[in-house]
Amino acid sequence: METKLYGSVLIKAAQILDVLGDGKSKTIHEISTVTGITPPTVSKILTTLVYIGYVSKARESKEYFLGTKLIQFGNVKTDTTSLIEITQPFLQMLQSEIDETVHFAVPRENEVVYVNKIEPKNQNIYMTSKIGLTRPLYSSGIGKAVLSTYDDTVINDYLATTKLIPFTDHTITTPQKLLTEIKKIRKQGFSIDDEEQEKDMYCVATYIKQADITVGALSISLPKFRMTEAYRNKIIKAILDIKVKIETEINS
Repeated sequence: METKLYGSVLIKAAQILDVLGDGKSKTIHEISTVTGITPPTVSKILTTLVYIGYVSKARESKEYFLGTKLIQFGNVKTDTTSLIEITQPFLQMLQSEIDETVHFAVPRENEVVYVNKIEPKNQNIYMTSKIGLTRPLYSSGIGKAVLSTYDDTVINDYLATTKLIPFTDHTITTPQKLLTEIKKIRKQGFSIDDEEQEKDMYCVATYIKQADITVGALSISLPKFRMTEAYRNKIIKAILDIKVKIETEINS
């Protein structure tokens, strides 16, 4: 028996999302050419997809690309709950090596949200936080790590719609400086938050990818007075080693 499908518009919307799924921004004409859907129909569907956050539109080029909201629906085999379960032993391993506050966060639109954390066992002074706390992408180490993995078009759109409000005297508040920081993060594979989100706090963070999609990020946070160059190098090595282990696990 032939299956009767309901909602031809839904099918067309799915076709459009499939075309944008390669991570490259496209014009209405390009999408129409690939899908065979007429440009006016593509335009109408894209307007709805932009409204619900599944697609974003670049202001200058008028090209379309997948919205950050779709990260949770990417080609991944885990949801947030199972991702926490999978990464938990690795976070414990990291915290055992570096006795500081360890966070795991996931992207949520223009923020990251802490979904797991482990506090130090032998430190009297340490960073306090709570699960469910959100951080902006531009001002936190863990947020910048996530932001650095996005396509340049997505980042430019983010900068065009986001006011870079200072949280401390060290917060990055200009688009050009943030873009320079993103290039640095991409090159080295980790980000630094040197009192940008909170005064007197220092953070090293990196992103976690599954099937080329950023599904999370982890960080080590500590009071700045405890940071030395040798300790910083030790933290960077430890967090990058754990990153490799986590990505190997979730991509196997």
